[in-house]
Amino acid sequence: MKKQIYLDSASTTKPSDEVLEFLSVAMKNSYGNPDSMHALGLDAEKQVEHARNIIASSINAKPEEIIFTSSGTEANNLAIFGSVEALKRRGNKIITTNAEHPSVYFPMLELEKKGFDIIYLSTKEGKINIDEFKNYIDEKVILISIMLVNNETGSIFDISEIIKTVENSGFRDKLYIHCDAVQAFCKIPIDLNKLKIDMMSISAHKIHGIKGCGALFLRKNKRIIPQIFGGGQENNLRSSTLNTPGIFAFGKAVEEAAKDFQKNHEYINKLYDYTVIKIKEKCPEIIFNQRADINNISKYILSLRLPKIKSEVMLNYFSGQGIYISSGSACSEKHQNSKESKRVLLNYGLDKNSADFTIRVSFSKYNTFDETEEFVNTLSDGIKKLIVSQIKFS
Repeated sequence: MKKQIYLDSASTTKPSDEVLEFLSVAMKNSYGNPDSMHALGLDAEKQVEHARNIIASSINAKPEEIIFTSSGTEANNLAIFGSVEALKRRGNKIITTNAEHPSVYFPMLELEKKGFDIIYLSTKEGKINIDEFKNYIDEKVILISIMLVNNETGSIFDISEIIKTVENSGFRDKLYIHCDAVQAFCKIPIDLNKLKIDMMSISAHKIHGIKGCGALFLRKNKRIIPQIFGGGQENNLRSSTLNTPGIFAFGKAVEEAAKDFQKNHEYINKLYDYTVIKIKEKCPEIIFNQRADINNISKYILSLRLPKIKSEVMLNYFSGQGIYISSGSACSEKHQNSKESKRVLLNYGLDKNSADFTIRVSFSKYNTFDETEEFVNTLSDGIKKLIVSQIKFS
């Protein structure tokens, strides 16, 4: 079997062996409904609460502030629509950015159709202009929703400066601040005792858990309107029988990530730096789509601009070699004929051709230096072969 090299962990991560082993045991032995009053149900409830405690502890939150959902997408939708429904009598203005994940961007488009005034802050070169932000803060703002780490460029947005600006405006108590932290959770430090946001979305399958499980942090004194009604689970905020196996695995994945956080952080930094050095040595024609202030990017994500080769062509070439990368967000990649597939890169400041020639490499703790060296060698070979073939058939 051909060796596979997986460099698309921003799309989804490989579940860890420990998570899968834990999951297998839990599915066999703890299959009760946590809402049932018998012993098997109570055991499931106990394990759900254990996972809730682990996740809350990892971000310095209270367990009751964690609401389990089916995904990061659902967490984002619950935060946005739930808070807007609760606050709409106060105003109709929402501030976000033009680089948000589709699960934030498309809800904003829906709210626009309903008459809400949506402000899309510029994210040129992966930065938010605080002076521009200040101009939009007024008594009509009810929600600010800005991601922590961009899923396509790795840019870290300065949420602390956003909060500081809001506090100085005098309108802090009249609005909610939401943060999509799906690409940040367990990868950069998050302390919700210091980061004074009201809501934060996270996802299990981005940190070596399994798909089908996410969570929303909702600060204890904040109220949102539920979007799914039924049995009243999760303090009446998200009705549905809980995905207990997914939640158990989520807790285990967070436990592992928290235990090895510093080690993983240092390793990914070295892996990223090594990859950049090798690319510069072997592929000098590559352009790096990264912020000049290198300390404000997540080194789990590397965005590269190819020389006159469309990203999907290079993706197919890599796939044929058993190496898996992407051209951007997996939730947008299938929109190849729409503006959405390149929205983030265009707003970053790339022209259409540059955006069409961009690939994304994203790392995990399972990647090795040998794998990244093989990636760079394949990239170098691919550039030579594909440019020649394009000249031949043009």
